[in-house]
Amino acid sequence: MIGFFKGRKQEEPIDIRNRFNWIDELENQKLDLSSQDFEARLTEIKSVHPFLKSEDGQRLIQSLYDDMIGIGFPEESIKIELDLLSEIFSLKTLDLMFFNPSNGLGNSFHEGQFQDLVEVDQSYSYLVVPKGLILVVGSSNTILPVITSIVLSYICGNVTVCQLSKLNGGVISKFIDGIPSQCSAYTHYIGLDHADPVDVGILKQALIEVPWNVINVWGGEDANNFYFRNVAKNPARPRVLNMEPLTGIVIIQKSYLQNNQKKVSAELARSICEMGQQLCSSPTEGYIVDDCDSDDEVDAFFTDLIDDLERRFVDFENFETSYFKLDRMLTFAQDHQSRVHLSKKYGNKISVIQSKDQSVFEHLDDTQSVSIHERRNFLELIRVGSFASLLGLIRRVGQKHTHREIKKVQTILVFGDQGFNTEVLRLAKKVGAYRVVDSRYIFERHPLEALDGSHLINEFTYHLSVIGSVPYQQPG
Repeated sequence: MIGFFKGRKQEEPIDIRNRFNWIDELENQKLDLSSQDFEARLTEIKSVHPFLKSEDGQRLIQSLYDDMIGIGFPEESIKIELDLLSEIFSLKTLDLMFFNPSNGLGNSFHEGQFQDLVEVDQSYSYLVVPKGLILVVGSSNTILPVITSIVLSYICGNVTVCQLSKLNGGVISKFIDGIPSQCSAYTHYIGLDHADPVDVGILKQALIEVPWNVINVWGGEDANNFYFRNVAKNPARPRVLNMEPLTGIVIIQKSYLQNNQKKVSAELARSICEMGQQLCSSPTEGYIVDDCDSDDEVDAFFTDLIDDLERRFVDFENFETSYFKLDRMLTFAQDHQSRVHLSKKYGNKISVIQSKDQSVFEHLDDTQSVSIHERRNFLELIRVGSFASLLGLIRRVGQKHTHREIKKVQTILVFGDQGFNTEVLRLAKKVGAYRVVDSRYIFERHPLEALDGSHLINEFTYHLSVIGSVPYQQPG
């Protein structure tokens, strides 16, 4: 082993302070923010909503729209993101997120007033305190999650550093710099590519040397592996909050479908098409539970679904090579007794597979598979006889080559009556899903809900315990 390493060229140390001059400011900025009032920051951010409705705000939104069109984001997806971006800053949404009964600041709002010091009983109180320094790692296919993390981190009282994709990083920084807030003064950017041989050394050094408190990763399997591996060497032992690769499924009650065919078709098509089926909540596999004695098929539903998908169709030109490979995948499905429904107008660019009892793609090898990241407007719907069959099917979703890198199911979209939906809730607990939703919430997040089981506000703060009988006043 000694001989093996003997002639190896040593990497020259990198002084990351030469690249990022804000590193030396971090400690002072943390102290500055910790001395400021939480309510003042929250009130300041609430002013963003009326600003975005003003002429200046609309010019900023239009500029973001133009930039995203230039990058190649689908127009419909841009409109959805920018509409929801404005909604995040509404007074109601911000109050619901921060004074949420299920997260750490729920008890801080008492009789219409914010209280720093929360008294639980005569001998125990606590303060909610910022963690300090947050690194947010963004993905390239959306802007909303990263902007949400930046803003929540700032309101909580943290300094935030963003490692953004070179694709959309300029859009995110333009928004943060353009809103009437001090948030931009406490937000810094890295903008390195961990796949670039020059950038990777600098990024590794930043991950190891900077005393991060929390690292919030929005990204795929490669990104998560990279950050976990390198952050492990950081002596500060930061908490890594990773939004890992997840997916969505849909579960449909057959009797409900027969009575609500048009509604289910329209809402399912919308859920598939939003953001090009690339959200962690996007349904990429589905199940029809046969709960009735009728032998009636639901062929008309598949016709309606193809029609509704055609109405919402957006062509993704960079996926042309995948469509050739998809032909082989569809032929495999037909050869194994599944029915393939294609668009007469767009061919295999809209594909719905009708299978029975199990996914036809469970035994498809990697050379024939087109993963969910390489296709759009595609869904396999599997007819099953009972809920008992679903547990194994859902647990095997991430084992298929079509769903490589997917860790588990995040979102279950449900179409059924009350009793059926209750059974879906029981199933969701067994498979470890994070959300059971109607179609409205495939893209939209409820302001009270946790993100993949975690409230960001809880992750960006901690409780400072005050114990004993010594009296205290509310800190100013």
